[in-house]
Amino acid sequence: MSSIVFQNPDIVIADKDHGIPTVPLKRQTSMVGTLLGEVAAACPEILDVKGRNEWEFGTLHRLDTATSGLVVFARNQRTYDHLQRMQADDRFTKSYTAHVTESDRLTGKDIPDAWLESLRKGDSVRIESYFRAYGPGSREVRPIRDIRRSDNSVKYTTLAKRSGDLFTCTITRGFRHQIRAHLAWLGFPILGDALYGEGKEGETLELDCFSVTFPTPEGSLFSFSR
Repeated sequence: MSSIVFQNPDIVIADKDHGIPTVPLKRQTSMVGTLLGEVAAACPEILDVKGRNEWEFGTLHRLDTATSGLVVFARNQRTYDHLQRMQADDRFTKSYTAHVTESDRLTGKDIPDAWLESLRKGDSVRIESYFRAYGPGSREVRPIRDIRRSDNSVKYTTLAKRSGDLFTCTITRGFRHQIRAHLAWLGFPILGDALYGEGKEGETLELDCFSVTFPTPEGSLFSFSR
């Protein structure tokens, strides 16, 4: 079971388990079995918030079903609108841990040498790319550096630092499977990843969101970690 780990009059933060969808999938009407449904049972006011999509309500960001960790929900429209602006301005950060292995199956051919040198030295590397859908049903994505081949005009960034088989990654705005695809692109797919690595279906994806930080509507900086 996922659990609520923090709440105040404006937000609720829940800790999502692996394998639970954050919100209903498109065209689904039931919240049963989703993190949104679990949180709404305890804090029904999040369902009064009008979200980007009508089925997301006060959900401020989503995690892949296979990913675990912290998800923030707004309890009122004022907070939701403010934090959406913070995300658009790259001021809402989410930090993750990722346990990885090494594989060149999806390694990019156009990765700057400076990125790889930073990884070898243990420095942080700023991974930047556009994305395009890939594979049957567009289940996967691929990072690309050529905007002409991308599905949109937004460049997404993952700030990553390696320590052995553990990466710490920080993002602001996020794209579907962003960290999973970025790390596999560098040659370090996440353990348990059946899409981008050597994992098998049903294995636990070793990717977890452990910290969120953002400015509040009152102007202070809020941070929560576990």
